[in-house]
Amino acid sequence: MKFTLMMLIGMLTQAQPMMKERPVSTGEVLQFKLTYGWFTVGRGSFSISDEVIYRDGRECLKIDIEGRTAGLAGVFSKVDDKWGAVIDKESFKPYYSFRDLSEGDYDLEEEVFFDYDSMRIQFEQASAKEESPRPTKYFDIEKDGVFDMMGGLMHARSIDYRKLEKGDRVSIDAFFDKKFYHFQMVYHGIEMIKSKVGKIYCHKVVPIMEKNSVFVGEDAVTFWVSADANRLPLKVSANMKFGTAHCELTAYKNVKSGIDFE
Repeated sequence: MKFTLMMLIGMLTQAQPMMKERPVSTGEVLQFKLTYGWFTVGRGSFSISDEVIYRDGRECLKIDIEGRTAGLAGVFSKVDDKWGAVIDKESFKPYYSFRDLSEGDYDLEEEVFFDYDSMRIQFEQASAKEESPRPTKYFDIEKDGVFDMMGGLMHARSIDYRKLEKGDRVSIDAFFDKKFYHFQMVYHGIEMIKSKVGKIYCHKVVPIMEKNSVFVGEDAVTFWVSADANRLPLKVSANMKFGTAHCELTAYKNVKSGIDFE
């Protein structure tokens, strides 16, 4: 689940054209299935609260993600992860995010606070197996436009891909797990894919991957985002050392345009 969320962050740009009308809506709920080879190994959900939250006088979105093991995978290692954030409704810059992870014998609680007056990030972690919390760490925000995972996903859905050409590169600066990242991806145009929610025209984006021991091949990871008004994250495919993993959208409701699919 973690690798999928990190890859979704990569679908971003700071300098690319944005849609005038944001495709996301409060109350939206997306359901996903994670497969590895022929097996379903996990399920996840993404939801935007109806609750109105304000930070620095600006209206914000409250987002929650849950991921858990499914099928035979739960027999070997149970995963029950929760992620969340509060982000600006228009710019998608983060104000707060958290992770609450339970993965077999591993557990972690994390909170991140983004302070734009001091231009600093306050990072706190703790584990139930440790007698005391880990020390608070601070990181300087050196420039505007640094996203967290949730804000990055929202930003990705709001890019106006229609104004990009095949081969164009997009990039982003992001903060995740005590590190700043700079991602680059290549736009591959529009193609129709057969998804769990129907045959849909999509924008195809492929990240530029550094050599590593997890992903295989030059185009190891591919993303498809619906080319309609909702810009739904339909599918992620990753060629890995021991097989191919897929994360696919299986249901949605309360989207900004169109009817529910459940």
